[in-house]
Amino acid sequence: MICRFQYSGVVLALPAGLAVATLIVLGFSPGPLPARVLAGTAVTCLALAAARRLTPRWGGVAPRTLAVRTSGEVSLQDREGEWRRGELRDGSFVAPWLTIVRWRPEGRRVDRTILVLPGMSDAETLRRIRVILRWR
Repeated sequence: MICRFQYSGVVLALPAGLAVATLIVLGFSPGPLPARVLAGTAVTCLALAAARRLTPRWGGVAPRTLAVRTSGEVSLQDREGEWRRGELRDGSFVAPWLTIVRWRPEGRRVDRTILVLPGMSDAETLRRIRVILRWR
C-alpha cells in the first residue's frame, strides 16, 4: 500500500497548546520568579523539541511517500526522490486517529518511527495501512 503524505501545521498545535497552558499555570503559580522563569524556559524548549519530533522525518528530511507491504517490507521516499528500504518491526501502533509505523532501514541498527495522522493522506489509504499493520 502506497501512501503519499500531505503535511499541515495542525499537528504542531498540540505541543504549542500544551506549552501555552503550562506557561499560564506557571505564570499564576506562587514561588520565586527565577525558578518560574527557568521552568518556563524548560517548557518552551521541550515544546520546540516535541514539535520537531512530531513532523515525520528520516535523516532530517520529511518523507514524501511511504509504502508498506503485507510481507513486512517498508519503503520510504524522501524529498529528493530517493527510496529507503527496510522492514516492519514490532511496536507499531494503530488507532483511527493515529498510526505509528516502526521500521528498521536496511543496514541500520536502530529502529525508526513514522507518525501518520488522519489528513496526511486519503482515508482509504490510511485504513489499508492500518489493516496491514494490525494483522502483521
